[in-house]
Amino acid sequence: MNFLRSSVLLLLALPFASSASPAPLTARETRNLTALTKLVGDVKYFYPNRHTARLSWETVLVRSIPAVRHARTDAALARTLDSLLRPLAPEILLRLHTAAAESEPAGFAPMGTGPVYFWEHHSLGRDKAGLPVVRLMLKLAGIPYASTIRAAAGAAADSLFPNEQRRYTAALTDSVRLELPLVLTAAQYRQRLSYHLGRRVRRLSARTPEHRLATIMLVWNVLQHFYPYRAVLARAQWEAALGPALRQAAPATTEAELLAACRTLLARLPDRHVAIGPKTRTGLRIVEPPWALRLVLAEDQVVVVQQVPPRLRTQVVPGDVVTHVNGRPVAHWLDSLQLMQPATTPAVARQLATGQLLSQLAAAAPAATFTLRDSLGHSTCLRWAFRQLRGSLYQQLPPVREVAPGLVYLEAARLRYADFRRALPQLQAARGVVIDLRQRPHYDLLRILLHFSQQPLISDSLTMPMLRQPNFEHPKFSGEQAARKPPQLPFIAAPKVFLTGPHTYSYGETITELVRRHQLGLLVGQPTGGTNGEMNFAAIGRAFLLSWTGRRVVSRGQPYQGTGLTPDLLVVPTRRQLARQQDAELLQALEWLQQAPPPR
Repeated sequence: MNFLRSSVLLLLALPFASSASPAPLTARETRNLTALTKLVGDVKYFYPNRHTARLSWETVLVRSIPAVRHARTDAALARTLDSLLRPLAPEILLRLHTAAAESEPAGFAPMGTGPVYFWEHHSLGRDKAGLPVVRLMLKLAGIPYASTIRAAAGAAADSLFPNEQRRYTAALTDSVRLELPLVLTAAQYRQRLSYHLGRRVRRLSARTPEHRLATIMLVWNVLQHFYPYRAVLARAQWEAALGPALRQAAPATTEAELLAACRTLLARLPDRHVAIGPKTRTGLRIVEPPWALRLVLAEDQVVVVQQVPPRLRTQVVPGDVVTHVNGRPVAHWLDSLQLMQPATTPAVARQLATGQLLSQLAAAAPAATFTLRDSLGHSTCLRWAFRQLRGSLYQQLPPVREVAPGLVYLEAARLRYADFRRALPQLQAARGVVIDLRQRPHYDLLRILLHFSQQPLISDSLTMPMLRQPNFEHPKFSGEQAARKPPQLPFIAAPKVFLTGPHTYSYGETITELVRRHQLGLLVGQPTGGTNGEMNFAAIGRAFLLSWTGRRVVSRGQPYQGTGLTPDLLVVPTRRQLARQQDAELLQALEWLQQAPPPR
C-alpha cells in the first residue's frame, strides 16, 4: 500500500485533542489501538532513520489515536496506519494478510555494498528527557544503558543480521502485518521525512482520552521491548494485558485514575522494581517519613501495630482492627489497592496493599475517618489528620543491640561496616546473631558477610541485554562475572539467623541467595519479593517516571525472579502477637538460636 500523497493532509486534518466526554472503548476500537501500540513501539525503537529517532512520539500518538480508533475494518485500519506512520518511517510495509499477499515478494530494495545502519540497545538508553539526576546516578554507578544507531558494512553487517534477520515481520492483528526493515542504507538513514504533526505535545496528562491512551501505549512498549525476564513477561500474559489497560484508561478523568490504570497494568508483572508515578523536576521520588501508626494484615484483618503517636494513645492501641475507612469497608479499599501491587502471589499483594493504605489515603485527602474495633469487640469512629500519624526517621534504636542474653541483633538496613567493627568484641562473644533483612540492607552488608564465612563468597552475575530487534528477538547478553570474595578475619563463629519477608528483594535478595547457597545461616520469616537486577528508568510523556528491571541476574542457584526465595522456617504473625507488640519472626529466630549448640 502507498498512501504517502494523502498522508500529510490526513495528519493535518486530525484534531489535536478530543473534546468529547470520556467514553468506553468498543472491542473494535481496542483492537485498532492495540495495533497502533505495537506499530509505534516497533518503529520508535527499531527503525534506524536519524530523523525518525528525534520524533515526539507523544505527538505522533495523540495525533494518530482518533483516526485509528474509528477505523471500521482491518482494511481501513491498515490504510490508516499506513497513512499515519509511513511518512515517519518510509521503508516500512503494512499488508493485509492474505494468500496473495503472502506470495508477493518483499518490497525492500537491496542493501548494496556500503554501510548499513541499525539500532542497538543496551537495555534502554532513550526516554531519559527531564531526568538529569537519574542519568547522573546511572553514570556514577557505572551502569551503561545506551541506545544508539550504529553503522556496519560487509561481513560485519552480515554477522549481526544473519539469515534474513534484516527484516522483521510482526502481526498487528490477525490480518494486518508489519514488515519493518531493521537495517537501512546510508541514504535511507539520512532521508528527511515528509510530514507535519502540527503543535507539539509537550506533556501528557489525563485531560483527554488521546493523552491517557498514549500514556498506556508508551508504558506498555517499554516493558514489551526491554523487560529482560521474558519468561516472567510471558507468564503475565503481557500482550493480552494491553487491551484491558486501554479500556481502563479511556474513560478516566483524573491523573489518579490514569495512574491506577498504569499501575494495574504493571502489576501483572511480579516485579517490585516496576512502578510509575508523577515525574519530579529531578526525576527522583520523594521519600516521606514513615508512619508511626502502621497497619499490617493478620488473619485477614487490618491490625494496628508499631508505636502509636503519644497524642493518640488514649484512642487506639496495638492490636486494634481497622474495619472501615470513610464509611467504606476496609476490605473494599484493599480489593482496589491489591490490583495495583506487583507481587509474587495475591496474598502478598494484599499484604503490600495494607502497608500502602495510609499513603494512598493521604495522597487523596488531608484526613480520613477510621472505624476501629478493640479486643473486646467495641467499635469507635475517629477522624485523624494524616500529619498526626507521621513518625520520624531520627528516633530509632541502634543498628546493633543485644536482644537476649548473648544474642545480638543486626539491623541490616542501617548497619554500616564501622558499626560492625565497633561491635566485633560483642559479636565474637555472642551465642547467636540475628541479621534482619526485612528492609533493604545497606551495601556494607556484603562486606560484613565475609566475616561470616571461612570460604570465598561468589554472588550472582548481572547481564545486560543487547537488542537489535523488536520484542526481545535474538537478544545477546553481556555480563559481569562476579569476583570471588575471600573471607575476612575475624571470623564470627556464632550461629546466625537471617530474617526475610516480602520487602526482601533486589539487593536484599542478592544477600539472601548468597546466604542460602553458602549456608551462612538459617532463613526465618516469609518468602522474599522475587525481584532482582539493576533498575532502569524512563520518562513517559514528560509527565510520569517509569521504573523497571533493566539488567537481569543470572542466578547460580534456583531462579527466584517472580517467585521469591522460601525461608527455612516460615513464620506468619498472629493478631495476638501484634497486639502484644511482639516481633514473631524475631521471636522464632531467638528460640532457634537458644536451642542451637554453642559456637566452637
